[in-house]
Amino acid sequence: MNCSEPRQLQALLSALLRELRRGGNTSAPARLAAGPGGDASLYILLIMIFYGCLAGGLILAYTRSRKLESKHDPYHLYIERDWGRGGGPGQPAEEGGPTEV
Repeated sequence: MNCSEPRQLQALLSALLRELRRGGNTSAPARLAAGPGGDASLYILLIMIFYGCLAGGLILAYTRSRKLESKHDPYHLYIERDWGRGGGPGQPAEEGGPTEV
């Protein structure tokens, strides 16, 4: 239905207003499920649940993988000890640190 014409738009809006006034406090989901395409809302809900679980699983996996990295790992100790004092990979190490060959 083309609603670009003012008469058709006015008729459509008045019919919609009559329908809304007549409906009162009846439950809208019961009427939606009875009509054609009533399963669309259920499909959208299932898709949203699926993607929510997927995102939650990815977040959980990421946080668990970050906890597995130990702060006492030799690589992390090297970074903290040598680079924490302002030294970098191209600068000579201080006493007691690893030397470059």
